[in-house]
Amino acid sequence: MTPDSSTPQPADRASARHRVRQVLTRARTLWRDMTGESAYDRYLERYAREHAQCPHGHGGAHGSEHGSGHGPMSEREFWRARAKQAETEINASCC
Repeated sequence: MTPDSSTPQPADRASARHRVRQVLTRARTLWRDMTGESAYDRYLERYAREHAQCPHGHGGAHGSEHGSGHGPMSEREFWRARAKQAETEINASCC
């Protein structure tokens, strides 16, 4: 008995699942960028690049709450700093 050409084969289903996963991943990334959720991730990536030579590393053990100035801000500190910056840097113009 030969398989009907309209019956999806396992490889076709796996390929379709892979495409759906790719689309959902892209949609999630776009959504996080649009809502600002990815801002902390971008901050950590930039911090790691800019402080790669730091003698203390960038493991976060010396965050700004400890006063040493080394290590990235915690996520909570990041969002507080971002909100404070938004409050203090009010743009009076419309554009």
